[in-house]
Amino acid sequence: MNRAFANVIVRDYGSKFYSLLRVNLKQHLFHRSAAAAEKASNKKGLPSAIPSLEPLPEHKINFSTPPFMEGATYLHFFSLLKGQAEGRVMFADPCANPVMYDIDMDAVIAMPETNFSKQRDSISLSMTRPGSQDDEQHYVLSKEPENVLFEVLEYERNGSARGPSAGTERRWHWQHLPSPPMRGPYLPSLHRREVIHPSAAAVVDETTLCVSSVETGAYAFDTVKGEWRQAGSWALPFHGAAEYVPELGLWFGFNATIGNTHHCLGAFDLSSWPPVEHRSWKYLDPLSDEWSTWQRHLLNLGSAGILLIYCEFWALMLTDRYIN
Repeated sequence: MNRAFANVIVRDYGSKFYSLLRVNLKQHLFHRSAAAAEKASNKKGLPSAIPSLEPLPEHKINFSTPPFMEGATYLHFFSLLKGQAEGRVMFADPCANPVMYDIDMDAVIAMPETNFSKQRDSISLSMTRPGSQDDEQHYVLSKEPENVLFEVLEYERNGSARGPSAGTERRWHWQHLPSPPMRGPYLPSLHRREVIHPSAAAVVDETTLCVSSVETGAYAFDTVKGEWRQAGSWALPFHGAAEYVPELGLWFGFNATIGNTHHCLGAFDLSSWPPVEHRSWKYLDPLSDEWSTWQRHLLNLGSAGILLIYCEFWALMLTDRYIN
């Protein structure tokens, strides 16, 4: 199934509101014919970029924070949870009070309080509970100065329900999980070992997450046992969270080659360890000097291709023509 919209969060620095915009991909990204696509490509035959969206699409819903926490933008956390079609958008404010907007149902859902506030650059990974088609699990790694906090948001059947709803009632809940054991050398001035933050993460299979850093190597988390183990002395060859594309059997992420400050796109095989790079797209590097990029996101469009979103705001799509 091809994704029809890209969900983009923008902030109005006047009203302090965040707005969810739904970008119609067919209107703004896809060409009406192969001839039009060829004409839009640059002289090197590479895919064209979307330099801007003017005018911006009408907002779908607004999110706000308590007035006294408006300035703590580093703790304004957004995440996209996978749903039946277009998914769900979750926002958590600095007071650890999340709210979810279900795009498919056009409904706002009250959420339980999280165990900790989440940094804006936290790594999020979504998967489905083994043996289930609809029990969702959304893992979040938050990079705190003195620790790496880890928890999962689960949507599952409520085993404590009684009466007619027993075994059928469903609810969201957060579960605190052990932090990845990523530690550096002992720091005498702080009386503790240095905390190493994961630089990359991916869902490897239905029961395994993998995180890594250059300093500590890779660690695997068993989602059934709730335990970490050392996976190897190597590091995942991308930056941030990778996006798995089942049609291709590959993981896509931003290449983490040392010295590559723009992290050009790469395709990787994580089915065996250490991972193998399948291909990289060098022409995405570098961006124009006029761009100040502080976040990058990948969005799987299904068989239509991969969308790269650079904040703030630049986009480019790769189709099968450029992947194969």
